[in-house]
Amino acid sequence: MRSTDAQTLIASGDLECRERTATGYLIVGEEVYWHRKIIDSLSRLFPNGAENLSGEDTSWDFLKESLVQPSFFGPSLWVVRDAQVLLERKEAAGVDYIAPGNCLVLSCPVKDNPARKEFLEAWDRLGGIVVSASVPSFTEAVRWVESSLLSENLRISTEAAELLVNIAGRSMDRLEQEVAKIALYMGPGDSPPVRPRPVSPEVVLACASQDPEKTAFGLVDAVAGKNGPRAAMELQDLKSRSSGLVPVISLLASHFAVMWRAKEATREGVSQADLPRVLGVHPYLAKKALAQSRSWSFRELEAAFRLLLEVDESLKTGAMEPDRAIDYLLANICKG
Repeated sequence: MRSTDAQTLIASGDLECRERTATGYLIVGEEVYWHRKIIDSLSRLFPNGAENLSGEDTSWDFLKESLVQPSFFGPSLWVVRDAQVLLERKEAAGVDYIAPGNCLVLSCPVKDNPARKEFLEAWDRLGGIVVSASVPSFTEAVRWVESSLLSENLRISTEAAELLVNIAGRSMDRLEQEVAKIALYMGPGDSPPVRPRPVSPEVVLACASQDPEKTAFGLVDAVAGKNGPRAAMELQDLKSRSSGLVPVISLLASHFAVMWRAKEATREGVSQADLPRVLGVHPYLAKKALAQSRSWSFRELEAAFRLLLEVDESLKTGAMEPDRAIDYLLANICKG
C-alpha cells in the first residue's frame, strides 16, 4: 500500500506537475492545514479547479459514474470533504475505475483511517496514495518554524522556535499565522539579502499569541516567576474563555516539581547540558524550570507544595468553590 506523510508529499514536488500526480489521494489526519495545502496544490494543476463534494451529501454510485468517463472539459479534480462519512458506509467498497485525467481526493480530518481493508486494497490497485496529515510532534513543529522563517531570510534560534511552539501550540494553521506575524514584525531586510536576520526569543514574546487551548501555560509561567499581577491577568483570561480552572492545580504542582528537581540536580553537580536527560523533560522546559527555581528557596517551594495540596483537598471535599480556591492560591503562592 503506497502511503506517505503530507509534508513529505508536498516537499517531493509531485503536486507541482500534472504528470507526477497520483490517481487519487486519501488524506487522513486531524491537521487540517495539510489537507488544505494538498487540495490547493492539486487545484492549481487542473484547469477547472476542484469539484467540491460533501461526504454526507454524495454517494459512491455518483462518484463511480463521474470518475469512469473522461471529462469533455479537460482533466477533472474531484474533492470529497469529510469523506470519513462516505467511507464508514456499508457499501464503501470504493471505486472500480478512474478514467485518465481524473483525480479523486478523499479528505478525512479524523485521527484514525476510516477505510476498510477491502477499500484500501482497491485503492492501491487504482494507484491511489494514503496520506497522513497528523498533528506534528514538538520537534517537527520546531523544525517547520525554523525552515519557514529561513525561507523569509530569517534565522530563528532553537530556543526561540521552541518558545513559539510552547506558546502557540502545534497547530500548523496557528504556526503559519505566527510565522507570518514575525516576518511582518521584522520588516524588509537588505535587498538583495546578505544573510538571514536573527529572530530572538524577545521577538517571539512580542509577536506570539497564545493557543486558546493552552492558556494555562501563561498562568503557570507567571506563578513560577512570582509575577502576581501577570498571574492575575492570566487568570482573568482563563475565566473569560470559560476554561476549566481545576486542572491548573495539577499543572502548577507538576511544574513546581520540575523546579524542585532542577534545583536539587544542579546542587548535586548536574550540568545544564545533562539536566533535560536527568529530569526527563524537554530541554526548553528544563532550562525554564532551572531559571525560575533560582527565585525560590527549598523552603519556599515546600510551602508552595503544601499550599497546592491544601487547595486541592479543599476543592475535592467541596470546602471551596473553584474560583475562590484559585484566587486564594494565587494570592498566597506568588508571595513565595
